Amino acid sequence: MKRFTGLLWEDLKSKRGIIAALWYGMGMLCLVFSMKTTIPTGEVRSLYVGPGNTSFFAVMVLAGILMGAGTFRFLRFEPAADLYFGLPFTRQQLFAAGWLNNLFIFALPFTLCRLLFFRISLAMGYSRYEESLASVWMGCLVPVLGFVFVMGLSMLACLLAQNAGYRIGLFVLFLAGPGVGLRLVEKLFGVMSPSFYRAELLECLKAYLSPLSLLSRASGVQEYADGALWLMEEHQPYIIALAGGAIWLSLFNLVIFCIRPAERTSSMFTFRLAEWFVRYSCLVLAGLWLVSGLQRFTFGGFSRPLAGITVMLGVPVLHGLLNMILAFDAKKFISSKWHLLAEIGVLFMVLVLIAVSGGRSGEMPLREEIRSMAVAIPALASGGDSEVLLAQMKIEGEALSDVYEWMQLVCEERDREGDSYELLVKYELEGGSKYCRYWLPGHALAAFDEIFARKEFKQGTYSALRMDSTKYYEVQWTNGAEQYTLDLNEQERQELLAAYQEDLEELTFAQIRLRTPLGRLDFVSTKNQGDVSGYIYPDFSKTLRVLSHYGIAARKRMEDYEIVRIVEDRYLIKEGLLYHVRYLERQQTITDPQQIEELAKQLYMEELCVDEQLNSKDRNKEYTVYYRDSAGQTVKRVKCLKGL
Repeated sequence: MKRFTGLLWEDLKSKRGIIAALWYGMGMLCLVFSMKTTIPTGEVRSLYVGPGNTSFFAVMVLAGILMGAGTFRFLRFEPAADLYFGLPFTRQQLFAAGWLNNLFIFALPFTLCRLLFFRISLAMGYSRYEESLASVWMGCLVPVLGFVFVMGLSMLACLLAQNAGYRIGLFVLFLAGPGVGLRLVEKLFGVMSPSFYRAELLECLKAYLSPLSLLSRASGVQEYADGALWLMEEHQPYIIALAGGAIWLSLFNLVIFCIRPAERTSSMFTFRLAEWFVRYSCLVLAGLWLVSGLQRFTFGGFSRPLAGITVMLGVPVLHGLLNMILAFDAKKFISSKWHLLAEIGVLFMVLVLIAVSGGRSGEMPLREEIRSMAVAIPALASGGDSEVLLAQMKIEGEALSDVYEWMQLVCEERDREGDSYELLVKYELEGGSKYCRYWLPGHALAAFDEIFARKEFKQGTYSALRMDSTKYYEVQWTNGAEQYTLDLNEQERQELLAAYQEDLEELTFAQIRLRTPLGRLDFVSTKNQGDVSGYIYPDFSKTLRVLSHYGIAARKRMEDYEIVRIVEDRYLIKEGLLYHVRYLERQQTITDPQQIEELAKQLYMEELCVDEQLNSKDRNKEYTVYYRDSAGQTVKRVKCLKGL
């Protein structure tokens, strides 16, 4: 134990540079944060409290890469490797010393910095002790697990490769390869079956097998919410998977370190299996990208002959390039002929597996297999995010049969020439969920009114219909030009919600297609329950009457304001095969009162033109309107679009 303690100390002394850099970096983060005096407008507490802190996430990844790569620097030089392996320590002890020191070097300053951040946040009023304590401790634990995971990937790349460039390439392959491969498979599914939208199995694999995705989901770094709202239940499966991956990588690295030869081999990799892994992984990724790209670029659908030609002509080129890269010798372009045959076979086998599983991925299931459905039109942006809508909607019973029959009659499996609207469908089957994409022809768009009128569809689409209490909410109104927070008691807020829900239940799809909203109601939560928004259409007589009673001129349009001037921006849009260009062609300022009056009648607040594919608006022109508010004192400006 005494000798092992000495080994730990000697290893620490060799890492003084990274120790100083980490302590300096953490200290600077605390210093900069402590200099804040106010909470900037719109800033969220997740920047300071909880695992979702983006700055600490970046520190975790960067430290994991650098410290994993520098754990066993003596392996890069044969004399140093001979010296270390000649010491009276086993390889297990050498590995343990490097691994434990790395963990200690990172975890100590990181944890102290996170706790200091928390104390500063409390002192500045960013967060409350009782609400944030659990989130802060998880903000220490999860990044440490992530550090061990990233360090394991970086360490493995350095143990398997014998050149700096190859170590970097192998690490990138470990970090991004699984996610890229799964996305390529998903693209091929879409090419093979035009009605394919997404698959639960692929989504699960992307979440757990892609290191970057796993790190992001475990920490919640993409969540823009108060850090105190970080919920363990939502991230627990990913944290468990992250911990399992970190432990497995540590044990696997230990095994590789123990069997790794001290002498440098003739290959760029320490093991032949590692070279084969790189060869076939890169071949499959490049082959899938080539097949998918050519299919989309040529036919737009899947062609088996083209896929076969791509494999037969593309694999030899990829094989030669891989030979040159793996051997670091341009003369090796034509070599390893047996590998060429194996690579062609492997890629054909992968494509066959994808074709077998993806060919039926977009087929409409039988009615008897469906337990419930959800339907969404992305163009109906006033209904919110389509993914959330599919998760909330549940059409069952007689309504399910009617919707299923309507889809069979009206919807098409691929996008035809002319106007068509994307239709997303989620089927709940006995064995899980199935997602498909269909197209609703423009001439049949009016037929969607049958689905829109369904109670189940509206409740799944509009969150305001699912509200039953406004006890912990405040109500805000805006029409794009003005915004007010209504001073209402709970009973008055409940009456306004009831009136809005009645109008929403009577809303038809034809009104949405033909009428632009007059404004928007926002039910803003005061207890972190989530905000609810809903648009006010011209036919919402009950809602408009209640708002008028509370002194809100909710029927005001742009033409009803005192307009000072209008600036018209005309854009030129060019659409090409591979790109789209939009640039400002001409700008004109209108100050003539008569011209302003005529133009204002055709203008709509851009903020309210949410269903832009359903409402007819001129997208080539943009208008900036300078106007006076209701008080008539201040000149404001707002972006508008012109109706056709």
